[in-house]
Amino acid sequence: MTTPASGGRAETEAQTERRMRQVAAELSAAGLDSRVHDTQGVLDIRATLRRDGHQSLEVTYDCDEYVQIAYWHHPGATPAQVAATISAALAVIAQSP
Repeated sequence: MTTPASGGRAETEAQTERRMRQVAAELSAAGLDSRVHDTQGVLDIRATLRRDGHQSLEVTYDCDEYVQIAYWHHPGATPAQVAATISAALAVIAQSP
């Protein structure tokens, strides 16, 4: 069986699993606690960046290459600070290949 992959090419389940494990390894090397999960044949990676004195940052990456990033903003942040942080993060993501 093949599944969609990066750039619209098809890959086998073994290739998908290898790609997901490589992504998890890269995230771990970057300092995130990263694990590949298999939920009824659907792979995803859940990675957490723990920071002393701050809430953790969490990322989920699934085998269809969907990425979700979650973070908790400082409770006293102003609306402008929240919007600026989100805008800055999206600007970095928008510049990636």
